[in-house]
Amino acid sequence: MHAVLLFATIDLPNYQLWDFAGVDGLQFAKILVGDAAGKLAPFQSLEATVADYPCSLLWLCENNFRLGIQGNFAIQAPAKMRVWVKRCETIKAIALPHSFKLKLRQIATTKPPHRLQGLTLNCAVPARINSISVLIWHHSPLGKAILELHTAARDAPVIRAKLVNSEKG
Repeated sequence: MHAVLLFATIDLPNYQLWDFAGVDGLQFAKILVGDAAGKLAPFQSLEATVADYPCSLLWLCENNFRLGIQGNFAIQAPAKMRVWVKRCETIKAIALPHSFKLKLRQIATTKPPHRLQGLTLNCAVPARINSISVLIWHHSPLGKAILELHTAARDAPVIRAKLVNSEKG
């Protein structure tokens, strides 16, 4: 059963998730990826590089961001900034091919104003799968569009099982 899901998932080697937030969250995002960070709205993202590492920056809400970065990289905010930075060790990312979008719409539910239908590239939406909170992020790390699901690490096996079962049906 697990082999089916491994076939469907996309490997993102050395991929790390980092969250940062605080009064200076937006300013820190601009330091990391440039002024384009200031043009984002909540649940929008962009692709960039940080110290030559490919990354994706997602604006979650006011002054709260998530960075997906490819490579072994540690992020620290300047001491003068009022922002906390933390690697997301309790969040698991599951990367799916863009072709999984229709299946995902069948198993994930959202609440207005959020919806999966019409989810464009560089956007994310909060959703639930089997009553478990997930964030579905449509972006293109490494230049290829994917659907990246973020969920609590403890819930990842249940989400994976639901994905496997949806592939069979």
